[in-house]
Amino acid sequence: AIFLRVRDAASEPAPEAATQERQSVWQAMGGLLQLFRLPHTAGLVAYALVAYAGFITLRGLWLGPILIERHGLSLVQSGNVALLMTLGSMVSPAVFGRLDPGGERRVRWLIGFSLTAGLLLLAMAFARSLWLDVALPIVYGALSGYGLLQYGYVYGAYPAAARGRALSLFTMAMFLGVSLMQWVSGVAATAAKSFGFEPFAGALATMALMLAAGGVGFWLLPRAGTPP
Repeated sequence: AIFLRVRDAASEPAPEAATQERQSVWQAMGGLLQLFRLPHTAGLVAYALVAYAGFITLRGLWLGPILIERHGLSLVQSGNVALLMTLGSMVSPAVFGRLDPGGERRVRWLIGFSLTAGLLLLAMAFARSLWLDVALPIVYGALSGYGLLQYGYVYGAYPAAARGRALSLFTMAMFLGVSLMQWVSGVAATAAKSFGFEPFAGALATMALMLAAGGVGFWLLPRAGTPP
């Protein structure tokens, strides 16, 4: 019925839309690189590289092997833990979206939760406790929505004309960070094993250090609304 009865009203394209030229790939990349002329872009990228990557690297790469090889859990049991972690991560963004304090408090939250995530990974690295290795990933999943606060920060940190490019750069940094953290933690696990240490401890400790570095970098580097 909608197909038969509803019609769009004919409208002429706006003059500016008709004359607007489509950007080439190189022009678009140049626009992204221009964002680095703004002093607070480096801190945002440093943070974006690790915040989402910590959650994905733990859940997708290390959680199953840790529970199975370190504690002897079955695939089903480790999958149940991963499911609970994932469910927590699905609810968490809505909670943090409602609680977003905005302004400078949002920045403090971003830094604080990044360091908290690092501490959770550090505890998993060295405690080697079954109940901690089950509980802490679930807690991590419940806290993972703090990354949503970055979108509010990006929106307020850039003028309207640059927000689309800033969000694109932020998203690229997030997914690049996932690959980077998975690779670096794998190298750390291999190095730890060659020196006689547990590979999982090396991987988790390295992830914790990367999260701490991202949070501290975001704190020390210029931020939006602060002097360069």
